Amino acid sequence: MKRILLLTWIATVVALGAEPRKGVANATNQFLVTGMHCKGCAAGIASELKRTRGVQFAEVTLTNQLAVVAFDTNRVSPAALVKVIQEAGYEAAVVKR
Repeated sequence: MKRILLLTWIATVVALGAEPRKGVANATNQFLVTGMHCKGCAAGIASELKRTRGVQFAEVTLTNQLAVVAFDTNRVSPAALVKVIQEAGYEAAVVKR
């Protein structure tokens, strides 16, 4: 149920145009992120994802070790987003497309 609410919220934020970024989000993926130890870790990863070309929305939560990213598949791939997280010093894997 929480996942449905989160995805609904993301769709609403994207539809309302909150902080429009390059491209249009046409995919939302969830990524398992391991190695985070504090909220600062999650915030740093979210910041790196948001700076990535084609990313419309990114939220990372420490408690469930999950990143939810809405992005334009014409500009960035899930594999590239995993690499962004890894380059920030954490492990990541796509858990849901």
